[in-house]
Amino acid sequence: MRLANLTATYQGDIPPRATSITYCGVSIFRDACYQFVSSFLIIYITFAGVLTTTDSSIYLAQMSVINIIIIVCRIWDGLNDPIMGWILEKVHLKWGKYKPWIFIGGVLNTIVVLVLFLARPSGWGFVALFGVFYFLWDIVWTINDIAYWSMLPSLTKDEKRRNNITTAMQICISVGVFGIYGAANLLPAVLSDWSSASIYTLIAIVVSVLYLISQIAMVLICKEHARNPEDEAKEEQAASFKDIFSIFVKNNQVRINIITILLNYLAAGILVAFATYYCYLTYGYRSSGTIAFIFTVMYAAGTLLAQFSYPLLTKILTRRTMLFISLGVIAVGYIGLFITGFPLFGDRPLAVDELEFLLYIPACVLFFGQGVLAIVLIIQMQSTIEYNEWKYGERKEAIVSSLRALVAKWGSAIQQGVVMATLSATGLYAITSSISELENEYNAGIIASQEELYQKASELTSSITSGQLIGLSIGMIFVPLVILIVCILLAALVFKIDEKMYKQICADLDLRHKEEQANSTK
Repeated sequence: MRLANLTATYQGDIPPRATSITYCGVSIFRDACYQFVSSFLIIYITFAGVLTTTDSSIYLAQMSVINIIIIVCRIWDGLNDPIMGWILEKVHLKWGKYKPWIFIGGVLNTIVVLVLFLARPSGWGFVALFGVFYFLWDIVWTINDIAYWSMLPSLTKDEKRRNNITTAMQICISVGVFGIYGAANLLPAVLSDWSSASIYTLIAIVVSVLYLISQIAMVLICKEHARNPEDEAKEEQAASFKDIFSIFVKNNQVRINIITILLNYLAAGILVAFATYYCYLTYGYRSSGTIAFIFTVMYAAGTLLAQFSYPLLTKILTRRTMLFISLGVIAVGYIGLFITGFPLFGDRPLAVDELEFLLYIPACVLFFGQGVLAIVLIIQMQSTIEYNEWKYGERKEAIVSSLRALVAKWGSAIQQGVVMATLSATGLYAITSSISELENEYNAGIIASQEELYQKASELTSSITSGQLIGLSIGMIFVPLVILIVCILLAALVFKIDEKMYKQICADLDLRHKEEQANSTK
């Protein structure tokens, strides 16, 4: 490796091996860091004793403000992400089109994440700090994320290599998500003498440092695809702020794909957001960490199986067929999870005690279907970039990639609203408030031992009725299932760039480029 890789490039449709491996590998730490903030920051706030818990009305007010901040910040990403995409198209620095922004965003994101988990004022002071730094996190993560995802379609136009890189990246993403869920769920049991706040602080430090190292490694090792200076200058001049909106309006294939990605992120995010709440509300505070960890193992097993299987599936099935198969698999998984995981046949779920394993089987099935769906949608997104060049004479990969990030954040905002509404409507927010107060008392030494904390928390969760859990299932099971049905039908029946059409688009583009090159040499 040479530091000259800061500006080194490559030609053709075969990326250097080190570039492909590094590009995919760093997503382990990127997505671990993102998932930690996205999924566990609100849980940290709920149970680490940073809010006022002596007065339930003040606690609910603070939690409501925090949820509103999250929703508003993620809606703000409706402008934040495409603006960053436009900046990428407009501003090309000496290090390249993508790597400078990956580095800048990586450094700033590390600082902001550490502040969110290490700075610990209490009550409204924490709410104020959260409002400022969560807003900053939205911005600095976007800088890194848009640049990273925009680089993906530029690596190669060869469909087989693109599928392989995308699949490898998705595998690494799953490893990162699995790792962070495993750490966050297992460490409270392993470090039983530590408070929740201390455990989350430890995880935040480790994951932030690893994330920063991975981004520096990517900048030093990866090469960007070479770009013609004349074409690059034309891109910069032609890049217009209105492209943020016009590409979504005029390119119907981009539009359909982005809608399906939004629906997929929303549905998957709802299930993940409910998972931790579900585990401790259904199985008790003591057992929730172990069950949540095994649930995460099923996520990893199902998702990784889908990702390792995808190259084989492409040899025997079209993407449309894979979409319909994933629809059936996902439906079976959700329905199985509902039957085994909720009290339909009495006061307790079917999957308890020696039958607890019944909870994990449909989860694995469900995550397999979602894993296949996720890869197909990302492949379809990349094909819209060549489609845009074929139809309108411009690639705009940064704008298209920014739209993916935009809807991921919008999905997260809607997901937060679904979770908040469900917990409030079922009366389960009162339980989480009481458990947070117990955590506060444990941190202050009022509760003398972890055993006493478990006992008091178990008394609270034992008061939950079967009706409340059935109400939880509406938000956790049936809402995401309906969303995914709509998503897959749109992706399979309305999106039209299949494998045959994509090959024709690439052939036409190659011919067009050769003609342009021949004309320029005359």
